Amino acid sequence: MTKLKYFVPSIVIFILLTSTITSGSESQYEKHMAKGTLATETGKYREAESEFSNALKEKPNDHTATLYLGIAQSRSGDEAAGATLKKALSLNPDDPRTNLELGIYYFNKEIYEEAEDYFENTIKLAPGTEISGRAKEYLDMAKAGGKEKAWSLNISGGVQYDSNVVLNPEGSPLPQGISNKSDWRGVIYLKGKYNIIRSKKAEGTISYSLYNSTHSRLSEFDIRQHQFEAGLGYGITDMFRIKGAYTFEYIYVGGDDYSRSHTIGPSLVISEGKGFSTEIDYRYRDSRYINAEMFLDNSERTGENHLIGITQNIPMSKAVSARIGYAHDRDNTRKDYWDYRGDKGRADIRASLPADIYMDLGGEYYSKHYRGDNPASLTGQKRRDKTSTGSVALTKILTEKTSVTLGQLYTKNRSNIDAFDYKRSITSIFINVRF
Repeated sequence: MTKLKYFVPSIVIFILLTSTITSGSESQYEKHMAKGTLATETGKYREAESEFSNALKEKPNDHTATLYLGIAQSRSGDEAAGATLKKALSLNPDDPRTNLELGIYYFNKEIYEEAEDYFENTIKLAPGTEISGRAKEYLDMAKAGGKEKAWSLNISGGVQYDSNVVLNPEGSPLPQGISNKSDWRGVIYLKGKYNIIRSKKAEGTISYSLYNSTHSRLSEFDIRQHQFEAGLGYGITDMFRIKGAYTFEYIYVGGDDYSRSHTIGPSLVISEGKGFSTEIDYRYRDSRYINAEMFLDNSERTGENHLIGITQNIPMSKAVSARIGYAHDRDNTRKDYWDYRGDKGRADIRASLPADIYMDLGGEYYSKHYRGDNPASLTGQKRRDKTSTGSVALTKILTEKTSVTLGQLYTKNRSNIDAFDYKRSITSIFINVRF
């Protein structure tokens, strides 16, 4: 049976880099912790045990040193690991990493019921973080008797009320005389994923997703989106992981071809420890837009987009986590008045509430500067857009596999060209099921 391992990230890079420079201000504790961390990352677990034990002599009952000693013992197969990790838990019961490591310890010993308790605690203590995602993977395997499920399927279905249905995606001109129409629509979204590679350091997946909306009255704006994706990931070290993805999607609007696109995107994930991580992404997207009766000049936007962004994941407490990010992108199209450079900032917060309820808050500000004189401007202006978006969602966990989500999204676009000003509000309710 293949067993996944969860390797320890670096404690503090500054300590690691400066541990070789002797100065009176450095404590023996810091030196032992830095050396122990390096030994753990290079697989020298016995050496790591010695260093963390020496660190504990400098600071008896220190939680971090106790935890890292337990991790080194667990990796080396030392039977003392269980007692050491439990001592670390007694020193800080609300630490998600300690709960995760105890879960891994019992998982590797094939004591799955005990492992499940610790994985569930990790998810509750650090919802929406990388560490809770790892705990969820282990929890699924523990429930399956230690065997990793190769596939997953998520289905969401619900209804939405949209105050501005006839808002063409990505800010292109609105069809004359029918903008700002409101309507109800039914939505179904499904995503299936299959793991083709799964090892200690590498993973590979393929997935397919379908989004389909059906409006009550404005059927010419029904949307169907098909998306195929292949992804790879590889852990270079415990701290650095690289990922890459290729995506192909095509969209129909009102039953007519609307767009086709290919996207590739490498990423670097840096794990700083204690749930903190940084993601650096690059994305190249090649899109072809297709003219239709409702969108006569849609093909003018055919072209390519380059984006680079950075996101920081921040565990704020045992019940609250946050993500903040910035991205810059450029669009090059067939017509210069569709070319733009954009700057986007985003912040998201997830909070775990009583009664198995999760609250998600999000905010985004997106500024776009277009290159050419826009034909919609009577004075030949270059278009400038500033889009503000806010969202809130409440998810109630009903069973292990089902949940219900209530959501509200509000968008306001301010443009120097009146034709592109708009407001939009979407109210949603969805039932979610996973297999």
